[in-house]
Amino acid sequence: MSFSVILPTLNEAGHIVQLVKSIGKVMSNYKYEIIIVDDSSTDLTPDLCLKLKKRNKKVNFISRKGLKRNLAESINLGIKKSKFENIVWLDADFQHPPQYIKKFTEYQNNYDVIIFSRFLPKSKRYFINKKFKKEINENQSIFFNKLCKFFLFNDITDYTSGFICIKRNILKNYMLKGYYGEYFISLITHCKLERKKIKELPYNEKARYSGTSKTLPEISYKYVILLYKYLVCLILNIFKKYL
Repeated sequence: MSFSVILPTLNEAGHIVQLVKSIGKVMSNYKYEIIIVDDSSTDLTPDLCLKLKKRNKKVNFISRKGLKRNLAESINLGIKKSKFENIVWLDADFQHPPQYIKKFTEYQNNYDVIIFSRFLPKSKRYFINKKFKKEINENQSIFFNKLCKFFLFNDITDYTSGFICIKRNILKNYMLKGYYGEYFISLITHCKLERKKIKELPYNEKARYSGTSKTLPEISYKYVILLYKYLVCLILNIFKKYL
């Protein structure tokens, strides 16, 4: 059982070292690698990651310095450089607690995609400290996920999770596209239309330690446009079955 753990970073100097150590402890009984992809951080994140790479053979570091910041492109680059069968990615700010990664090992043999959801009955959310209220609206996130659940696939509760384990073969001919959240909706819709087996698991979301949120307030309207696009796509696929 082997895992490639991708960490997209943006100004995560306050905790990236501790996060890598935590993942190492969780995955110590498995074959794994950690791929850090930095999206033009302006703090000491790149320097710290280079030191981690030198000290730890399981750590790889990729810099997107000088490129336009894009979370999906960072993850795509990590996927391209990864080598193991199960690909995991999570936020690098401890909001996705690394100890939950081990849960993937319990289900990965029976499912193609495993998602940690903030909206299952046993999940607990930490939202939000005042510093980040301007960057994302909690009610907006809940409302949009309910819309996706209603109009797309009602067995998925968190369309913007960002905490996932997925089989490499699914991503072989698929590129993540879009902004934060948007790329994840696209991916889940793709997996559902391809009839991949998806499992959602509950988790306890934690407070952001520090760093910069990758969610932009101005992309909300794009979610609505994207939802409409996938509704059309879904309807067309349903019609194809009966034509």
